[in-house]
Amino acid sequence: MNWINVVVIIVITSFATYFALSNTIPVHIALAGVVSNDIPLYTPIFIAFLCGFMGGMLSLSFSRQKHKREISHLRGENHRLHQEVENLRNIPLQDDL
Repeated sequence: MNWINVVVIIVITSFATYFALSNTIPVHIALAGVVSNDIPLYTPIFIAFLCGFMGGMLSLSFSRQKHKREISHLRGENHRLHQEVENLRNIPLQDDL
């Protein structure tokens, strides 16, 4: 599994490098009255990509925390139920004669 991660990282890095080298046209960025100097076209695209990536990671972290709490609760319930079953197995049988 580890070598797959390495291959994916190499492919993505190669693509990003090729994209950056292909898009070096200078552009001006203006946002809320703030104007930038000449920057390469790939810079705002990479910044937008990173902002989207970080937003996605943030939303996934909230979901992950919710699932971790649910798993913890279910493990506790599972432990209690196993203990109850074990206690029921160890109850001595009584004959009603």
